[in-house]
Amino acid sequence: MDFTLTETQTMLGDAVDRFLADRFDFSARQKQLAAGISHDPGLWSDLAELGLMGIAIDSEHGGSGMGFEELAVVLERFGGALVTEPFVPTVVLAAGLLQSLGSAEQKRQWLPLIADGSLRAALAHGERQARDTIAWVTTSATRTSSGWQLHGAKMVVQGGDAADLFLISARTAGNSGDREGISLFAVQREQVAANLRSYSLYDGSGACELILEGLELPADALLGAEGEALDAIETAYDRGAAAVSIQAVGAMKRLRDLTLDYIKTRRQFGQSLGSFQVLQHRMVDLHMAVEIAESMALSAVIAIATNPDDRMAKVSAAKAAIGQAAREIGQSAIQLHGGIALTDEYAAGHYFKKLTMIERQFGRVDYHLDRYARLMTA
Repeated sequence: MDFTLTETQTMLGDAVDRFLADRFDFSARQKQLAAGISHDPGLWSDLAELGLMGIAIDSEHGGSGMGFEELAVVLERFGGALVTEPFVPTVVLAAGLLQSLGSAEQKRQWLPLIADGSLRAALAHGERQARDTIAWVTTSATRTSSGWQLHGAKMVVQGGDAADLFLISARTAGNSGDREGISLFAVQREQVAANLRSYSLYDGSGACELILEGLELPADALLGAEGEALDAIETAYDRGAAAVSIQAVGAMKRLRDLTLDYIKTRRQFGQSLGSFQVLQHRMVDLHMAVEIAESMALSAVIAIATNPDDRMAKVSAAKAAIGQAAREIGQSAIQLHGGIALTDEYAAGHYFKKLTMIERQFGRVDYHLDRYARLMTA
């Protein structure tokens, strides 16, 4: 499997690196967190001007028509810079779902707005009792004379604090846990604003919960065929899992480099910590864990981009490996740094929080190990 970047991908990565170095260094992140802000409209607009919002949107709808591999190049840089903007919810999840399920009119309505940065979107699918069961949907949608009425609640809607558009899953038939009967609806923020509660997550990114008791929607809010949205939602979740996995790789690399710099410069007993052989061995283990995690994440990215039949197995293998590596690398880096890593003024603790958050997104280690085992024995 060839992990070498193309010339275009290399240029894209370099452009994102330069932009983030200029616009979003660690001090900018500290100021944003101190102000309690997870989303900066100015930064979002600048990212859109760079063309990043439309990378995976076709040219007909205002994008550049690139693929998931190019998205991964951007996402790794975002992970390394600890960007908290709702890029994954909007560009990876929502734009992908609109492209796969949306009618021609719905695509014309929403995709150009995502591509030019004027629309942020979020997938509202998770529910309180669902855990990692993607088919667990209790929110209901019933037909009315003018369209649909939704009843239920959605928890931990990533990026929902800043979203202008929500893609909300609801059951139009069947029982909780059934694969059939799940539909998806496009809902504008003003329709749910009165029943929306925003909050910050552990890594500084934003989320919300939605209460949907008696929400009235027009008939054209439905995306795709009634009751047939689950396959597209599962694909979106796998795209999300691969996206945060490659973000984790960016964070792991930065944390590894921070740790190496620290043990080279921190002196104890008259010599640098890096001169102690036991710590050298710890750094080798940390480096190898990063390299393995990167290989697994890239294999998932390539499977999504080029081999859909192998998608689920590669994503689950990667997400399980990333979850285990996130814990190992995060804990090792904190231990090697000592107390300074736990302060908000130092970056290591922020990377630890990011990796801890990613470990829990889009399925935990146990879920993906179980799914991988089932896929391999089917």
